Amino acid sequence: MINAVQILSEELLQLQNTKGKPAQVGYDLSLSKVNKVGGSIGKVLVAKTILNTHTPIKTLQLDGSTGWLLYPGVYDFILNEGCNIPLNRTGFIKQRSSLLRNGVLIQSSVFDPGFKTDQMGTYGVVFETIFIEENARIAQMYFHESTPVEEEHAYNGQFMNDKQRQ
Repeated sequence: MINAVQILSEELLQLQNTKGKPAQVGYDLSLSKVNKVGGSIGKVLVAKTILNTHTPIKTLQLDGSTGWLLYPGVYDFILNEGCNIPLNRTGFIKQRSSLLRNGVLIQSSVFDPGFKTDQMGTYGVVFETIFIEENARIAQMYFHESTPVEEEHAYNGQFMNDKQRQ
C-alpha cells in the first residue's frame, strides 16, 4: 500500500474541487452529491450494465449546516475528487470511521489500472438515519502497487468518465 505523499506526488487523484485531505495511508474523499438507488430493475448483462434508478437527493438545512438527511437504504455517493490510475496501481475506497460508527458502510468496486474520471462515485448502505454535511470527508481512497498491466488491458469500460451519474 502506498502512502499519501506518494498518492499526491504521482497525481493519482484529481483534486481541483477537493474538500478532502491527505491521510496516513490514503486520501480522505469528500461528498459532492447524493443519489438514492432503487425504483427500477438494474441489469448486469454480458454486453453492458444497466443501472437501477438513481434519484438525486436535495440538500437541506439542519442545525445551520447544509447537507443530506439519509434514511436506511442504498445511496450513490458522488465525490468531489476524481482519479487517474496508472497501469501499476489499483485503488479502493472505504468509509471513514465516523460513518461506520453512525451505521453507514461504503462499498466500492476495484478501481482498476487505467481508470480515469473527473468525479469518483461509490455506494453507501445506510442502516441508521444520518445527516451528512455537504463536502464532509466520508471515505478514504487507498492504493496498492500492482504488477503493471499492458496498455491494451487497461480499464476502458462503460463507466470511464461516466457523466450519467453526475
